Amino acid sequence: MLTRLHRALRRAMQSNREGFSLVEILMVLMIISVGIIPIAVIQHRARREVTESNHYAQAVTVAQTQIERIKGRGFGNAASDSGQNGRIAWAAQVTNVSFGLDRIEVTASWENADGVQSVQIADLVSMR
Repeated sequence: MLTRLHRALRRAMQSNREGFSLVEILMVLMIISVGIIPIAVIQHRARREVTESNHYAQAVTVAQTQIERIKGRGFGNAASDSGQNGRIAWAAQVTNVSFGLDRIEVTASWENADGVQSVQIADLVSMR
């Protein structure tokens, strides 16, 4: 049995076939491209989504920091302000809601491929 296997192996190795035909190579390239192109598209989209969510998280952090900074000044000293923190521009607006109550709104904005994006956070500060 081992000798038959050895002979069959020898015959297969002695065939005149050397390499692959053009059709075989084109089929392999087509199969590989059908598998790889969707993965590349998904990877690109995922990278863009991660970058966008990172900018959103940074903007929320900047807006929260500015609200806490303005609230920390106290009721009588809360005033509108604006500035830039890295790529995130922020603007704070303080409005009087009623006697002894102010509303603080902070809008943080950043620019990405789709245009300008923004997030707005609001809080109240009272006289007490």
